[in-house]
Amino acid sequence: MSGPYRHIEARTTDGILVLTVEVEQVKDFTISEEMRYELVHAVKSRDSKRIILDLRNMTFMTSLACVAFIGVRQAMKDVEGRVVLCNMTEFIHKVFTAKRLLVRSKSNGNVAFESAASLDEAISMLSSDETEDA
Repeated sequence: MSGPYRHIEARTTDGILVLTVEVEQVKDFTISEEMRYELVHAVKSRDSKRIILDLRNMTFMTSLACVAFIGVRQAMKDVEGRVVLCNMTEFIHKVFTAKRLLVRSKSNGNVAFESAASLDEAISMLSSDETEDA
């Protein structure tokens, strides 16, 4: 893999930070922590309020992997940004749902992550957010 990261690819598309997870399976703490570090570094170094996590390459993850993705939310806690997960397999979607990361919080009505079926749909969701802000 090229670039500064081992587990992700980071690029900007239409002002949106797109982070593509390059690993197929996240089953252990070490990979999860390395991926969390890379994701958080990418988010902080690019200072974006609109982020897409493209999970097209992931086929399996344990709940440990959720820590890596929650790191993205934590890195954005001071900015009211949006994070959209896309290209999730049914299994990956079930893990996020089971961890209550795709459902609205009963206490504040917020959702940790939004989801989209494809990268194009995710870009469209966040692009419409930009026009509302203007």
